[in-house]
Amino acid sequence: MKKIILLSLFLLNTFLLKSNNSILRDGNWLKIGITESGVYKIDLEFFKIHNLDAANIDPSKIQIFGSGYNGPLPQLNSKSNLFQPVEIQSSFVGDDDNNLDNGEYLFFYLQSSNSFFYDSINNIMSSNKNIYSDTAYYLLTYNSQENKSINNIYNATNYDSISSHGNHFYHYENDRYSIIQSGREWFGKIFSSGDFQNINLFEIKDNSQIDLEISLVSRSTVESSFDLFFNDENISSVEMGLIKEKIYGEKFKRIVENQSFNANSNNSNILTLSYQGLGSAISYLDYIKLNTVIPLIYDNEQIKFYVKPGYESKKIRHNISSSQDIKVLDVTDPYSIYEHEVTKLGEADYYFLSNNESYQNKIIFQPNSLKYPDFFNMINNSNILDHNNPDLLIITSKDFLTQAMRIKYLRESKDRINVKVEIVDDIYNQFSSGNLDVSSLRNYIKYIYNSSSYNLKYVLLFGDCSYDYKNRVPNNTNFVPIYQSYNSSNNIYSFSSDDYYGFLDSDEGIWIESISGDHDMEVSIGRIPSKDKNEAKDYVDKLIRYSDNKNLLGDWKRNIYLVADDGDGNVHQNDAENHFDYLNEYAGEYDIKKIYLDNYEQKLKDGVIISEEAKQELDNAIENGSLILNYIGHGNEFLWTEEKILDENSIFNWNNRLKLPLIITATCEFGKFDDPLITSGGEMLLNKENGGAIALLTTTRPVFSQTNFRLNNQFYKNVFRKENGKYLRVGDIFKFTKNNSLSGSINRNFSLLGDPSLTLIYPSYSIEIDNLDTLSATSEVRIIGRVVDDEGNINDSFDGNLYVNIFDKLNTNLTLGDESQPFSYREWDQMIFKGLSSIKNGQFDFKFMVSKNIEYNYGDGKISMFAVDSVSGNEASSYSNFIVGGTYQDYQSDDLKPNLSVHIDDYNFISGDRVSRNPLLIVDIFDESGINIIDRNQFIVPHSILDDTIQIPLLNYFSQDKDSYKKGKIIYPLDDISLGKHKIEIKVSDNYNNISTKEVVFIIDSRNKSIISNLMNYPNPFSDVTTFKFSNRDNGDALDLSLYIYDIRGNLVHSTFDSYEISPKVINGLKWDGKDLNGYTLSQGIYIYKLQVHNTSENKTEVVHNKILKLK
Repeated sequence: MKKIILLSLFLLNTFLLKSNNSILRDGNWLKIGITESGVYKIDLEFFKIHNLDAANIDPSKIQIFGSGYNGPLPQLNSKSNLFQPVEIQSSFVGDDDNNLDNGEYLFFYLQSSNSFFYDSINNIMSSNKNIYSDTAYYLLTYNSQENKSINNIYNATNYDSISSHGNHFYHYENDRYSIIQSGREWFGKIFSSGDFQNINLFEIKDNSQIDLEISLVSRSTVESSFDLFFNDENISSVEMGLIKEKIYGEKFKRIVENQSFNANSNNSNILTLSYQGLGSAISYLDYIKLNTVIPLIYDNEQIKFYVKPGYESKKIRHNISSSQDIKVLDVTDPYSIYEHEVTKLGEADYYFLSNNESYQNKIIFQPNSLKYPDFFNMINNSNILDHNNPDLLIITSKDFLTQAMRIKYLRESKDRINVKVEIVDDIYNQFSSGNLDVSSLRNYIKYIYNSSSYNLKYVLLFGDCSYDYKNRVPNNTNFVPIYQSYNSSNNIYSFSSDDYYGFLDSDEGIWIESISGDHDMEVSIGRIPSKDKNEAKDYVDKLIRYSDNKNLLGDWKRNIYLVADDGDGNVHQNDAENHFDYLNEYAGEYDIKKIYLDNYEQKLKDGVIISEEAKQELDNAIENGSLILNYIGHGNEFLWTEEKILDENSIFNWNNRLKLPLIITATCEFGKFDDPLITSGGEMLLNKENGGAIALLTTTRPVFSQTNFRLNNQFYKNVFRKENGKYLRVGDIFKFTKNNSLSGSINRNFSLLGDPSLTLIYPSYSIEIDNLDTLSATSEVRIIGRVVDDEGNINDSFDGNLYVNIFDKLNTNLTLGDESQPFSYREWDQMIFKGLSSIKNGQFDFKFMVSKNIEYNYGDGKISMFAVDSVSGNEASSYSNFIVGGTYQDYQSDDLKPNLSVHIDDYNFISGDRVSRNPLLIVDIFDESGINIIDRNQFIVPHSILDDTIQIPLLNYFSQDKDSYKKGKIIYPLDDISLGKHKIEIKVSDNYNNISTKEVVFIIDSRNKSIISNLMNYPNPFSDVTTFKFSNRDNGDALDLSLYIYDIRGNLVHSTFDSYEISPKVINGLKWDGKDLNGYTLSQGIYIYKLQVHNTSENKTEVVHNKILKLK
């Protein structure tokens, strides 16, 4: 491994680690910056031109501070341990009256944002580009404390050799393009066949050796090559690699070419890159690094050169040609600067002495030609090192500070935990002298964690992020940055992750992207990826609403949905089934419901296979509510399954405001939140104002099903676990889930979106029942029980409702086998009784009738109970198994049919009436033996037939009356029915299979629900302009129209908007000229458009997607 000698600037006094007060807590502070290493100055004019108070400034108390590191902060924790800015030495030119006067100035050396090091194996200098910023920021203060002066080195009387030249290092790298929108590597100029680039260099000592390192990147699927020229002389030809066209895998190949050559040079040297290949060839320039020798001739430009360490110690006299007085600094360590004594030899000759015992970096400058650093802003005083031993740390942008403080108040008042809120700019100022750097945020978290005796448990990053740290992407949203992987070429193994902020042990941080880099998180990390203040407020509103149990009463919280894709040899359904087996054994009080895609019919529509039944079942699951909803299968940033059971339309139309689930998406990229040009489905679910999800454990990049299962399995092993008698918070669950499912870089693509200090709505109490005898067909069963605490004591203040589900034996079913073999799975899908009972003083007593339709073999059934105190909002849950089977020994016959009362919209309805646009079916049912809900035969469970042809299952819309198994009700919305006269027939059976039928007629005299019909864009394909046209079914209503154009990678390239107070029947005002957001013409190809129409009159939204072909 190459031995690298790093600059020694890390070796700073450890007293900086002792203070718990920030040097920024008082005084005048401003932020300055530079883009090139060099010597700069501050004088009275600097203060005046930036409108700063220039009166009574003591030059001896002007101080400049940096991060204390060589370029970006080290990732390794043991090397990244400074939490105060470090002072940089300076030198004052002027009198000693302690007042900054005209003509006086302070000069100092500032290093650029890049890191520099000496390669002792190849005996050359090198550097690494700063991935976070091209500007290096520093802090300046004045009139506080005496500054540190630059030390002096004086010339000796003797020397061993004379040199009039110096070693020079040149680094050219222009980061402009990210190939896969992931990872930390960006590249420069794009070359197509026939392109070339000239890079103007500098004067080089004649016949000097030039050591050239050039990094080139190929995206070509065809052969191509570069020719390299120095002053028109060909020095190398580089054959570029080929990339295979495939969805996943390596997206580029890097070729690093090293050449050493002696070249005749002149004052104007040019390096030329020429690219050639077949028509589709494409490559990039990554960087150029060049080491050579330059003459030490000062010509109004600062000269940077370095001294190589020698095998024998020698003193060198460096002769410099200059017509002006010059100064020389040793800047090997930018935090320990020395000024050399410079001796004048004659009219235009100077010299200074140095030794060659070690690598040294020098700079020659003329004091009268120094430039100012750039001024950015004044800095507010802060003392972020002082803290209250927080349990929760919220790191946010000033844009979202108001909403972060609302979370702080919520957690401190409701959960009684300590919360600290800090904005990123204050952390950058304290830990990296104002420079954006993910390690500065990590270091602050580490500081809080260590100095609070490890009390810190949760970190919430409040604000969106971006794969682009340097704001090259339009409308960038990098409020709180995310860690980007080293791997930037493979869209499977490249990742972004907030886990980095949780690696706090001293030997962690480098994060090698292999199994050996599997760090544990010491604290849990969550993120609210808000793009603006409205999104931030919407989520905090949801969080506050979710935290008040009285807003969320109901047994929906005992539902867990497992949603699984088909195909792939049933791997997704098999994974879901394994999760079911675990939950059935260890979380039996929850009702595990399944939406397996292969259970539902799939049809061809508009050239695409879809499953409207599965989509509707998912929509119903959201409407009914669940504690957890878990999707496993294929997907992308916007969809679940190729059959689109979830898409943007689904999310827009969900209205589950009071039934917010935690959603897990074991699928590719659905939660991608670091691309500012798209809003992923995961982001939409979290930020949706009136529904969506309360939190997501979701993916930001492509993932593997094997590691998905491992992580998903660990989630279920932790989500219902208690510590010290309390359920874990979401952040704890996430931390343990990730730590126990490590697999190199792969599962780092899972992120927690939401507040990590959130606790899911778990029940506070348990339920006990008296022993049950065997349940047999036609028997009337009485159940007596009570609500108890963890010690088994009755809660006699508990008054409310008990929700009861009683199941026949676990049933085995087969899927349809659409894309793979039919899949066998088990489910509690035969419900004997679903009822509601009163609880008084913590006790309950209810009865029900067992249907004749049970399976008569004996086996374990299940009773699942959920109780809610209607005053306090406290909840309880439990489950029990019992034996079910056979026929009741005292069987009594019953030939009476159920009594049905059918209404549409309200109880004033009479058959034949006109009804509303979206009418509501209401059916009241009574039967002495109770109503059958065992679904072994669709003709003996509640259902209806519309217009003699359309079967409508009603079982999921049936509910028992409270405290009675003899009465019940069906309420069903009759949406999307055509205008005109309709007939509906209702069929219901009792527990003895006596069937009742009733028929009513109704007339719908209103408009259809859908807004958009006959959508088209013309011409398509198009060259110049295409127009979008559709028939408006809500003509006359107020409409807002939004048109978004995406490229095939999902990047937003164009958007346009329109609105109507009174909308026409046909809308054709939206156009696209084939240009991007910046007005540049886009290349030919396929684009995707999304038309969103919002009816502001009725507060409904419809979204439609389609394709466009652009020809040129």
